[in-house]
Amino acid sequence: MKLLALIALHIALQPLVAQTAPARAASRPDPKTAPQKRHPDGRPLGVPFSAVKIADGAWRAVEAGTPVIYRSTAFGFSKVSEEENARIQRMLDGKPDQKKEAPEGVSVAEVDGKLHFSRITPFGNYKWVKDKTELNASEKAVWEQHQKQSTPGASKQ
Repeated sequence: MKLLALIALHIALQPLVAQTAPARAASRPDPKTAPQKRHPDGRPLGVPFSAVKIADGAWRAVEAGTPVIYRSTAFGFSKVSEEENARIQRMLDGKPDQKKEAPEGVSVAEVDGKLHFSRITPFGNYKWVKDKTELNASEKAVWEQHQKQSTPGASKQ
């Protein structure tokens, strides 16, 4: 009987609760976002006055006779060389540089015309198999290094 009375009271008071809920939400202050601090001419802080905008989030300046690029990061601006900026821009464009040197700890063996690669990791030995025509740059470097070492008369170091 008491349960039915509580349910009836809850149903009767529901419209009153619905009317007061928006009033409480409206009384809360809206969170404010801090405006981005800028120089009077519109450049972001951290970029020198002599810098020229070259791309979104990238500014070029000449300091001590050498060109430098100021790139926008999540932590402010960072100063990089033009070569480093070109590498970063290629990564942002989705075309990262491929490593040309052979990584350490990778071994390769040729079995039945296919190359069997293996690498020791903290989680155990990792193995994969590739055709000679499907190698990426680092796998090609490992294969070429293996061929140089396995030829008779090659000096081993």
